Order: sequence, then structure tokens, then C-alpha cells
Amino acid sequence: MTLSSLCAALDPAALKQATVYLKQYGYLPSSSSADPQRIQTEQINEALRIFQRVTGLPVTGRLDASTLTVMRAARCGLSESFSRMLRYRVLGQWRKKRLTYRIYNHAPALGWSGTRAAVHTAFGYWSAVSPLLFQEVRAGHADINIAFHRRDQGCPVAFDGPGQVLGHAEGPDSGTVHFDADEVWTEGRSYGANLRIVAAHEIGHALGLGHSQFHSALMGPVFMGYRRNFRLHPDDIRGIQALYGKRKPVDKASAAQRKPVPDPCTAGLDAIMLGPLHKMFAFRGHYVWTVSESGYNAPAPIKALWKELPDNISAAVHSQRTNKSYFLKGDKVWRYSGFKLDHGYPKRLTIPSNIQAAFFLQSRRALVFIKGSEYWLWDELGSAEPLRLYPRPLAQLSSGLPRDPDAAFSASDGHVYVFRGERFWSLSPALTLEKGAPLRSRERWMRCDD
Repeated sequence: MTLSSLCAALDPAALKQATVYLKQYGYLPSSSSADPQRIQTEQINEALRIFQRVTGLPVTGRLDASTLTVMRAARCGLSESFSRMLRYRVLGQWRKKRLTYRIYNHAPALGWSGTRAAVHTAFGYWSAVSPLLFQEVRAGHADINIAFHRRDQGCPVAFDGPGQVLGHAEGPDSGTVHFDADEVWTEGRSYGANLRIVAAHEIGHALGLGHSQFHSALMGPVFMGYRRNFRLHPDDIRGIQALYGKRKPVDKASAAQRKPVPDPCTAGLDAIMLGPLHKMFAFRGHYVWTVSESGYNAPAPIKALWKELPDNISAAVHSQRTNKSYFLKGDKVWRYSGFKLDHGYPKRLTIPSNIQAAFFLQSRRALVFIKGSEYWLWDELGSAEPLRLYPRPLAQLSSGLPRDPDAAFSASDGHVYVFRGERFWSLSPALTLEKGAPLRSRERWMRCDD
């Protein structure tokens, strides 16, 4: 076979580009000449066959347009160095099964909460199928260190800007994980690079796994795009269990204590608020996630943001007057300044327990608490009518408010949104019901497709 037949109708520049790629990612020996004309044709042929097999392309050994397209796709920066029959490659092994991780900065488009939620879920894929346990630390030494940087920011392995290389990592005992800050990192969207899935891949390297020759495996070298119902491939599971063993079965008592991660597209709400950093936080069970115009970010444990706060809160409200956040559960209230618990809290409520929803009423500069078909109005600074004059019928506040709501919040423009079940009611700043209410919340707020 000649080089001309190998590369079909492609130009010499394309062949050189492919040769550089094959050398960079371990399909050709690094000692090979940079000039494709000086490399043995059979070497390139075999390298292309391996690359095509790994990426799910027809195995021809020819450099066709589809092969070049995959070479230009987003991928991990770690080289493959495959042998012919190897399924997963091992980089090393931690000598312990409890590992800490630290996130040094965040993806610009996702913010801190979205980044932490994505990384937390990424670690969860590996702990679900192995005995490994992971804990985030905010300061000091960590086993696995995670950071975002651009190509000009001093990393020994420079990134290439938007496109192609998304991240890279080092195996045990280094645990370094880097992501390209120039990428558009997303969650729940088909565009950009999904941080949760890419992070799970790079964490796999940090745990000791190399690249898989199954193109659909998480540890395959090329990013396969966003997958809503992502699961580990059997080869991923075989690899991690070969290093650390299988996850031990738990007894029924332990299983009952597990905290299932809610699906924001199907889970109801315990509470919702427009809170610190002007972000919208939605709560369910043990978890919280942020909501924006583009949809939701992956749920994270409530304690990752408000460490003293209990799970299964019944209501949350953020005051636009004092910039304080209030969380209610049972007969107690927790008050936070940002994400720091105020001194003296939690305190016992002076209104009935198990409040169902709360929101800030701009027209009165006061907080509204709802339970059943009644409400209480409270002025934090003490100038409103005393709470002893309440409760009052909810209909006196607005005929558009549904009784027994699950959650509520007020937007910065004064509009109030009340949630119950799968629907929400939109009210004007004057608390009059707006046209079309109620609407389905999963499409409007979580941006979920049918």
C-alpha cells in the first residue's frame, strides 16, 4: 500500500495533521519522524486501524474524511498508548479507598454551585460501583485537585483554547485534574461540553484508569456529547473494580439511610428561592440545585452550601430588604447571611410549625408565610402589624394564590411564582393572577423536554 492510496483523495496537509495526532495520542511511536513521508506506511495503517476501532469507525486503515472529523472532535488530552487487545489501561492505584478532593476555581458559565454539583455527581458514578468514598475539602491538602485554566496560565501541559482538548489528568498518586477554561461548560444542554461527564472521565484517570478501546465507554478518549441518562459502560466498571474491587452489599438498614439524588424534571419541590448571588435555588429532600434561563444544574447536597441546614426543609425565603435567607422546618427557623449561619440560630418559630411556602412581598417590604389556606405577614424590622393579628385567609392577600402550596418565591421585578405539584401560578407585583396560569413547571423552569 502506498501513502497515496492510504490517504485516498486527502491532501498532504491532512495526512500531516493526522500523523501529528497519531503521535500525540500514542498511536504512533513518539520517536517517529514528523514527516509522514518518512514513516513506514504499515505503521500509519496499523495506527489508523487502532484509532478507528477505538472510536467506533469502520476499520479500514485508510485516512478518510470521517476519520479526520473524529480526530478534530473534542477529547481528553491524555494519550492512549494502546496495545492491540487491551480494553482499559491502568495508570496506577491509590493505596486507600477514602479520598478527598478540592476544587480550586469554577467553570465561568456554571458558577461555583453548578461546578461543585457537576463534580460531586461525577465522583458519584465511581463510588456507586466500587468501595471508593469521596469527600470534598475547601482548604488544605487533598488527594485529587481540580482546577480550570486557559492555555496561557502556566500549566506544564498547555490547553489549545476552545475545541478539541477539554481536560487532562494525572493518575495516582498525583491526582491532578485540569479542565480548559476556554470551553463552554454546560449542564442539561446539548451544546457545549458537559462538565459532569467530562469530569467523570478525568476523575477516572485520577483514580488510575487509562483510556478504553470501547468508543462508547466513559473512558473512551473522544467526548461522545451530552447524554441525559448517562451510565457507566461495562468496561468502565470492569476497570475500576479491577483496581479497587466491587462495592460491598449493604444491609437494609444502611440502604434505608441512602439519599437518592432527585431528578429536577420529575421531582417536586420542598422550597424555592431567589437567594444569595442572585441565583435561584430549588430544594428537594437532601439536595439543592440552581435554576437559570437555560435550565437546571445537577443537584448537590444541601450541606455543601449551607452546612448547618437540615434536609427536607419545608420553606425558604430570601429577603430583598435585608439580604438575609430564612429556612423553615418543623417549628424552627435558620437565618443565613449568604452561606453563613447567623449567630443564635436556629430559633423557635413564633408562628405555627410546618409552614409550607414563603416569599418576599415587595409592595409591603415584608415576608409572607403560607400554611394551608392561611398566611402570616412579617416585617423583619418590626414596623408591620404584629404577628398576633394573624393568621388571615389567604384569599385576602390574593384570590390567585392556591392553597397548600409546595413552594413560592418572588422575582426581582416583584412577580410572585407559586408552585404546587407539577404546576406553578404566576402573579403580578399586585398579586393578581396572570393569564395562562397555572402552567407546567418542568418546561418553564427546569427546561425539561418531554
